Amino acid sequence: MRSAAFLSAMFLPALANPAAARPLERELPLKRDACWERVYDEPHLKGHPGQKVTRIRLLHLPSKWPDGQMNGFYVQLYFNLRQRNAAGGFDYQLGGFCKPSGDGLRCEPEWEAGTWRIERGPNGTLRVRNNGITANPNPYDAEEIADGAARIPAQPDDGIWQLSPASGPCELE
Repeated sequence: MRSAAFLSAMFLPALANPAAARPLERELPLKRDACWERVYDEPHLKGHPGQKVTRIRLLHLPSKWPDGQMNGFYVQLYFNLRQRNAAGGFDYQLGGFCKPSGDGLRCEPEWEAGTWRIERGPNGTLRVRNNGITANPNPYDAEEIADGAARIPAQPDDGIWQLSPASGPCELE
């Protein structure tokens, strides 16, 4: 009898309180597209001479990408790098599936191209923590590292990118 009381005391609160929302659900909603970006200005880049990324965009488009269920949900990162800038578009891309990890999301592609973490930043921003990623030239659809891919190590100056809600349209480049 005591074990039944103990078990019900353990499980009733869990049943009464539905599972907590996924981390960053407000910033990356389950049913609504969201885009975040950052364009680094010249003073910032002069202060961070080892930074490769000059522009970054994070796309979360549940309207276009089906939920991976087992693999998590999909996001796409787009980059411009110092060494090469496309006329008006992005030079490189990397997509991956994100799963809850603590108070953020851990994201990784389906092939070996590094990982990244998305966290809530200060003043309504998102932080993307680079864990040594490799991005393919944009657009490159294969799920493998392409010829001409760019390695973006976290050190010395690409460890964290702080993004704000995108001002332009939320669409694929």
